Amino acid sequence: MSVTLKYELKDFDKNKIVNKFNMQDKGSAQLFLANECFRRMTKYVPKDTGMLSTTVTVKAGSVTYEQPYAHRQYTTNKGKGLRGKYWDQKMLSAEKPLLVNDVTKYVKEHKK
Repeated sequence: MSVTLKYELKDFDKNKIVNKFNMQDKGSAQLFLANECFRRMTKYVPKDTGMLSTTVTVKAGSVTYEQPYAHRQYTTNKGKGLRGKYWDQKMLSAEKPLLVNDVTKYVKEHKK
């Protein structure tokens, strides 16, 4: 069973901001956010052969780990060091300010 992690950008008035900053569904800013989340989560994903962290589909709004064992690893892996279960939450608790900063920079550079 694969695991799909979805990210939503909340806490803003969509009517005023979405188009101005490319935040529309499946827009470039959402794709940038998903790619940044994937890139940052990699060091938190359990690793044996590396297959789990390399068979991934990244789309605007989601990162899907495709391996059949992904869900089990996501919910039960005891981990070593940084790696282990709930790797998206681990990444966010450690790197959220950096992630927000990078997305903010992207949005400012790519606004219409």
